[in-house]
Amino acid sequence: MKINRLICILSIIGSGIFASYYGGNIPYALFYLTILIPVIAFIYTLYVYFRFKLYQTMDSFLVVKGDWTGYSFIIANEDYVTFRNIKVNFLHDKSTIESTSQDVNYSLLPSERERLDTKIKCNYRGEYYVGVDSIVITDFLYLFAITYPISSKIKAVVLPRVVPVEQLGIAPPQIDVKNPRRFSNTAEGELDTELRKYSPGDSRKRIHWKATARQRELLTRQYQNIPKSEIVLFMDLMKIKEDELKVVISEDKIIESVLAISNYYALRGTPSQIIYDMDGKRQIDISSKEEFNAFYTACVSIRFQSNTPIHELVRDRMHRGDEGLFYVIATHSLTKELYLTSWQVLSSGNHVSILFISDDITDKTKELIDSMKLSGISVYQIMSEDEIGTVLNREVG
Repeated sequence: MKINRLICILSIIGSGIFASYYGGNIPYALFYLTILIPVIAFIYTLYVYFRFKLYQTMDSFLVVKGDWTGYSFIIANEDYVTFRNIKVNFLHDKSTIESTSQDVNYSLLPSERERLDTKIKCNYRGEYYVGVDSIVITDFLYLFAITYPISSKIKAVVLPRVVPVEQLGIAPPQIDVKNPRRFSNTAEGELDTELRKYSPGDSRKRIHWKATARQRELLTRQYQNIPKSEIVLFMDLMKIKEDELKVVISEDKIIESVLAISNYYALRGTPSQIIYDMDGKRQIDISSKEEFNAFYTACVSIRFQSNTPIHELVRDRMHRGDEGLFYVIATHSLTKELYLTSWQVLSSGNHVSILFISDDITDKTKELIDSMKLSGISVYQIMSEDEIGTVLNREVG
């Protein structure tokens, strides 16, 4: 394009000099023609800019990260003039379009259209634009190019993956739902409205004395077993200080690891709690697949803007006096405070596993991980290229 512009400028200068020296109709006609050509080219470019049509759509705007979904776009010439050199630029930083290059050039005859039916894959969780980013229109002499920003871009809502876990390798044996539990998973809840006859061995504290007096026989209150959460998941939503791509990858892995573990227990009927800080401390209780699905849908809008360090969330929960629970901490930062808090949780009779999502392999970090492991804290480092499922799953031996 630069060469064409240079030739055009030199032509204008040369024809101007020729006309000034020799005069006459032909030299001046050549001079005016060299001026008129770029003007016509520019007007043509503007005309195409305002007249071409673009349509694009997806089969579904709510998709799961990594899943392919149908995508199509149409670029059309609904005019009476040929459109040349229309370049389509696709967004490719967070999505991938199957079987097409990222930049495609089209030339359209009058009433002609080009259609592309393919698939698109969103690579990260969140809400962002996908598909066509911009259109570059170039004139027939390659003198001018106008970039047409797409005002009606497609916005996809991308849910995180739920990684299937066959057997949770990070869980201690007494918490693994396929093995006998060391700790009770139920707590008793009183139902005053349901009574039964007293049986030998029943606690005298359960006797309903007023009902006994009315019926003139010993009656005891009926109790039901209320599930007690054994799994407590902590999600670190502090802002991650890395380059943009690593930030997105780390955020996805933190959310997906929590989802994978919570889903694993929900499918097996074991209650779990998810604790995190986003506009205040939040605690999500999950004891069924329906409750898990509700939390899963909300994960698309989770923001990593917490002001509360993860060790404070763990410490606040520990002060309840938990014993015999399984703490899982998904974080992107290992600190001395988290080490000390985790050790206190461990000393209280709980089990602690830390999922450290980071590429940090400095000597300081390695020493901290070694110290945690020596104290009995399970630490699993998950790097950018690692798969969540590989870390969480284990073969049944």
